[in-house]
Amino acid sequence: MTHGERVADVSTPEHRTIIVVGGGPAGLAFAPVLGGWHPFFHASNVLQARYPQVADMFRQHSETLLTLDMESMLFRGIPPVDLFRVLHHPRQLYAGGDQIALEFRQQDPIDFLLLTQEPVGGLWNSVPENLLTLSPGQWMEFAFHSLAQHVEETGQSYDVNDLIIKQRLLDYYHRIPERFGVADRVREWTRVTKIEPHEAGFLVSAVDVSDWREKDPVTLRRPAFPQSEDELAGEVRQYTCKYLVYAVGQRCELRNLDVLGEDLPFVTQYYEKPVDFPGERIVVVGGGRSADWAATELHDAGRHVTYVMRQSQANHWGLINQSRGGLPYYARIAEILEGGSERLEAVYDTSIRQIAAVDGEARGVVTLSSGDTTRQIEVDHVLKEIGGSADYSLLQGFEQPLQLVEKHDNYRFQVHQARVHPHSYESIDIPNLYPGGYLAEGLGLVVIAMHGTTYAIAADILKKEGML
Repeated sequence: MTHGERVADVSTPEHRTIIVVGGGPAGLAFAPVLGGWHPFFHASNVLQARYPQVADMFRQHSETLLTLDMESMLFRGIPPVDLFRVLHHPRQLYAGGDQIALEFRQQDPIDFLLLTQEPVGGLWNSVPENLLTLSPGQWMEFAFHSLAQHVEETGQSYDVNDLIIKQRLLDYYHRIPERFGVADRVREWTRVTKIEPHEAGFLVSAVDVSDWREKDPVTLRRPAFPQSEDELAGEVRQYTCKYLVYAVGQRCELRNLDVLGEDLPFVTQYYEKPVDFPGERIVVVGGGRSADWAATELHDAGRHVTYVMRQSQANHWGLINQSRGGLPYYARIAEILEGGSERLEAVYDTSIRQIAAVDGEARGVVTLSSGDTTRQIEVDHVLKEIGGSADYSLLQGFEQPLQLVEKHDNYRFQVHQARVHPHSYESIDIPNLYPGGYLAEGLGLVVIAMHGTTYAIAADILKKEGML
């Protein structure tokens, strides 16, 4: 137990049939579906034109699609995540609601609880103010509530096929629990600290971290949600459940550089907007899309940026060239680098060796290392955009530990995924444990499939419970 926690009466833990851990896009998608909103087939002219075999397959299927034999579908070469992706997005651009080959109808709900350590929306709560998604906004939507429908209901006006900014996406995610009548099943600011075996299935220990609600991430120098090393002063509660969906996300635990001086006050792991970085000289450490965004925006705000990457120049430019045609900020970073701006220096095959303070602790000197060569540069700020990793350490005491496989691609997506049964996404090691979203083995960085595990997992549990 973390020092400072207050223990509630846990002699009789609160029992739920299902507990979902994580309120990001992968976890949040479960709330309406477990709350009874089930997918049914909706005849779509677009689906018929583009995937006639799929359309013909479901034309006479009048029951909820959760009743499908997912294992047989997989045997026929159609994984559940791909099936529901095609039904939801038979074409990439949105032209109208009739193209979606799904409709959702209210059925009987199942008892569940969703626990999340921050507001629903996950990492989107902590990204830069003006950050654009990597795809049309409607790729980030849930099938049960199209972004176009959300725009109409809220009286807004924007093109759902455009790249969407953070606040619009958060507005969409934040409205989901209330919109689908499951707000009472979602407990925000609740950090799960341990998941153990129990005679009921699982014993979940969690801490109330609502005091973090008022923490300023700029002052904190990292996103305002707790990490494993933080002291938590809130009340501890315990829950039991028969089934557990583990959807904590691939960036649940922030990474560290593990170098001397990393904790100095001019070093931060949070970037929202340039105004939070007074001064001129900034080192951005990273190499992923968030680092590309920060380096570009800080440069355009007049800062002198040294962009330090461990990856090669060829790898970085591979992504730039793949993305510059469709993503404006990649066209911009290409323009800056190709134009030879004196205010953005990209340094490849290089790592941070040490960070030291000067003038008290107001600014510093960063030592860079590339092969046998070292170099020192003076800085006003060091911005760490080095991402995070999935945290499986919460699972403790199980006879069989989770088997993990490394998943990565050329777009810098990397995560250790848990091995699962591919028709249900149930763990092959821990019965009734379901890794959600990208934590399930085999899921790649396909934005329009990020919540595709939802339907197979919900179907598997509902069948086990005799509700289908």
